[in-house]
Amino acid sequence: MLAEEFCRSLGQRLKGSGFLKTLLLRRVGSTIQAGRLTAQKMLDSWQNIDAPLFDAESEGDEEFAAEIAAGTSRSLTPTERQLLDRFVQSLEANQERDPKYAVVLDCLRRQRCLERGCIIFSQYHDSVRWLAEQLVSDLPDERLAIYAGAGKSGIFEHGRFRRAQREEIKAQVKRGELHLLLGTDAASEGLNRQRLGSLINLDLPWNPTRLEQRKGRIQRIGQMHDTVFVYDMRYVGSVEDRVHDLLSERLEDVYTLFGQVPDVLEDVWIEVAIGENERAKQLIDEVPRQHPFDIRYERIEKIDWERCARVLDDAAKREALSQGW
Repeated sequence: MLAEEFCRSLGQRLKGSGFLKTLLLRRVGSTIQAGRLTAQKMLDSWQNIDAPLFDAESEGDEEFAAEIAAGTSRSLTPTERQLLDRFVQSLEANQERDPKYAVVLDCLRRQRCLERGCIIFSQYHDSVRWLAEQLVSDLPDERLAIYAGAGKSGIFEHGRFRRAQREEIKAQVKRGELHLLLGTDAASEGLNRQRLGSLINLDLPWNPTRLEQRKGRIQRIGQMHDTVFVYDMRYVGSVEDRVHDLLSERLEDVYTLFGQVPDVLEDVWIEVAIGENERAKQLIDEVPRQHPFDIRYERIEKIDWERCARVLDDAAKREALSQGW
């Protein structure tokens, strides 16, 4: 895949910055549109360099290495620029056939997500806006809203978009006037939508906590439906798909143990993205098979109370426990 080849090239040249080295794969893992726009922005704004960077860090000059990283982290070699060019051309030829859209439409119609009320989450406004514009043409009678940050929120009605405050959008959802909401992670905190009974994850955040935060928008006290429908989307063969395969054998055990997927596993996505599968497997294997609390307190040890600085009598314990927090 051109995006992965580009990220491997960038990863070999740049030190650190796992996010920057995998930015393109994160975005194209969301939608074709987000990947295309990101690649084009990189072509338009990243500077050209003619040769591989001098590895100052390996030569012991860490200060010089830091200066190089600061000045060239957003740069492209001729080979990298060529890969990006080919990548953009490939996506432009296929952008009208993003398979995620057909699945979203099927969920909304045939699987009755729209009837139950639905929130669709993405990490990126590019993806949310693209999806909204597609849905408007296929669901012309349905009002839908974009819930995002930085003045990007608004409502589509009769094919037209008008900007709206997030409080207005939340109020309309609460009153049952809006059944379809498209949101970004940047705006998800504090968004409680118990009236909506289904959630579609258009993409999978590489930070597991964000996935839990999304689900928490509808799976909470006050939910009007007995069950909630959650659909996670990923492209076949993508980084997200391969990470899921790597985690599949232990995912249920990890979730049962911790109640969610630990944030440390975000590094697994990065290692897979840059082709370090063995390192990714090592990170998965390093996740404890027993909860740290249980490891620490699984056995009772004798305590020498005579060495304690202070032991409270019954009256003092009652007084201490009666104090407010």
